[in-house]
Amino acid sequence: MFNKKMNDTLAIITLNKNKKISNLLVTQKQFRFKCKRCADLCCKLGGPELLEDDVKRIEASGYFKKYFLLSEKMCRSGVTRAVGALKTKDDGSCIFLTQNNQMENICSIYEFRPLLCRIYPFMIESIKPDTFVLKFIPCCKGLNNPEGKILAEKFLSIVSNELIKLADSN
Repeated sequence: MFNKKMNDTLAIITLNKNKKISNLLVTQKQFRFKCKRCADLCCKLGGPELLEDDVKRIEASGYFKKYFLLSEKMCRSGVTRAVGALKTKDDGSCIFLTQNNQMENICSIYEFRPLLCRIYPFMIESIKPDTFVLKFIPCCKGLNNPEGKILAEKFLSIVSNELIKLADSN
């Protein structure tokens, strides 16, 4: 289970002039993560804001925009390149949140899910123009789950690249 005294920094990322990672300093080498499928602090609170690439990916899964896209005028405006947000059900949960036969929460578009869903429960914070801190959202129940895999440097690098693209778009 998550240790509340644990520092929330996983890595420090330095970029070169071409906005590529030149240095990735992993600060927590034994950090584990495995989704508990509770959806309490992610999917049950609604869907994220969407980038144009997210909309295209969801449309490629067979859905029309009018089914899933909440207009930009109604979205939370946290992501400046957002074209809108995912619609929610009457209970406030993400429109794509369902349950499987074992009553576990699942995403019905998992392979096509938006970028912010792909990187959850991670976020990035800029500390200098070329230096970022990769952090985790401490309320997620899957953090340091003993059943989870240790987050390898390769995974942290992939997540860092996605977060940097998102941060760079703001």
